[in-house]
Amino acid sequence: MSHQLLLGALSVSPAPAAHPRLDVFMLTGFLLAFAQVACFINRRQSRDMSIGLLLTAIALAVYAVMAGVWPLAMVELALAGSAYLRITRRMRSQRRRRSRRVSGVEHAALPPAPAQPWSRESRVSRMFGPPGSIN
Repeated sequence: MSHQLLLGALSVSPAPAAHPRLDVFMLTGFLLAFAQVACFINRRQSRDMSIGLLLTAIALAVYAVMAGVWPLAMVELALAGSAYLRITRRMRSQRRRRSRRVSGVEHAALPPAPAQPWSRESRVSRMFGPPGSIN
């Protein structure tokens, strides 16, 4: 009798739980946010990163709308607008520099454009002057 109860209990036991399915929508949002942070960190070093920031901001705005998070969508659209303005401003300044070189007109009032978009001097020297100077 005890064997029948034991076998009966084994046959009624539930099947092992299935593994949870991957939430592709949430994974997409996470990967877009990660890519946006990576592009945001390097946005001043490369135009490609600025374009990446623009594209990820637009994609995250669409994601936020689909998820029903409207305030996040508005913030992402503002960030996309800022990235767009940065890209177009940088392209216009490069076009102006090229046209000045081609036409041979160099304005004495304008300083020469730096070879790199970021300055090589440190923040400490900008705040306190070059090393060895007494203020």
